[in-house]
Amino acid sequence: MNTASCTCGEPGAVLGPPLVSMGRNGTRFHVRPCQACARGVLDPMPPPEGLLAAYDDAYYGRGARKFVQPIQAGIGWFRRRRARHALRFLPGTERRGRALDIGCGDGEFLSVLQQMGWECHGTELTEVTARRAAAIPGLSIRTGPLTPDAYDANRFDVISLWHVLEHLPDPDRTLRDCARWLAEGGLLLVAVPNLDSWQARTFRGAWFHLDPPFHLHHFAPGSLARALGAAGFELLETRHLSWQYNPFGVLQSLLNALGFTRDELYEVLKGNRTLGSPGRIAQAALAALALPPSIAMTLAEAAAGRGGTIEVTARRRGSVG
Repeated sequence: MNTASCTCGEPGAVLGPPLVSMGRNGTRFHVRPCQACARGVLDPMPPPEGLLAAYDDAYYGRGARKFVQPIQAGIGWFRRRRARHALRFLPGTERRGRALDIGCGDGEFLSVLQQMGWECHGTELTEVTARRAAAIPGLSIRTGPLTPDAYDANRFDVISLWHVLEHLPDPDRTLRDCARWLAEGGLLLVAVPNLDSWQARTFRGAWFHLDPPFHLHHFAPGSLARALGAAGFELLETRHLSWQYNPFGVLQSLLNALGFTRDELYEVLKGNRTLGSPGRIAQAALAALALPPSIAMTLAEAAAGRGGTIEVTARRRGSVG
């Protein structure tokens, strides 16, 4: 494990005392606030080789899809909706542009844009993690860690970082790279867990979206807006209501807080574990009972601007360095 530090580059970027602590796989993790930019940073920080090894078949789900049906079908609907949403902010949406999805997963978001005539590019860490997207004809998939010279300047009209930014060792550098790769006026779509959400503050170390050791940087609306502004973006829209992520975040966090194996229901939904044990059946039953309260909490926290996740649409300002 490495000593944690923030990548914001601002004066006084020193990590303060833990905001929250949790354990996983025998390791004690903390989330510490950067005293300059106010985001949370995972401490200790896993070494690059250890982090890469953690992104295995169990993380991505086995077989041709990440989740069991019908969960996968529902996720596909949300990804198609995201593609259509992006076009609302582009002038002349009939034109055919270029899109990049960093951490593209199964490639379904890009597939929707491709069917509209877009040229589509995606990235994944390894050939194994890219196999689903690579199976879609016409998509251009790059594997391996992203470098600043991965793409030409001004190449893309839309770049998506959907629940990816929190995984990156240096999110600030990636945001600057995205600003350079986007054409002037191009759109950046970002979604991250919200460290200032009601569910994060309620469940603390049991919060599902802490997800150590995968989530390295934790943003709130202010710290995300600050990072985007520093990279050369202006905010167009911020949303706090995500039916894909927020209700389940409440449910899994509740089960974690009750002392069940951390994130076990999530692993069942990915097909990594079966529902056959009494403990897992109990978790499924409790989740069903808690679904109405989780929906109520999702609506209430979103109305208060404290949703479990933040979804942002930003536009690249003029010339960037």
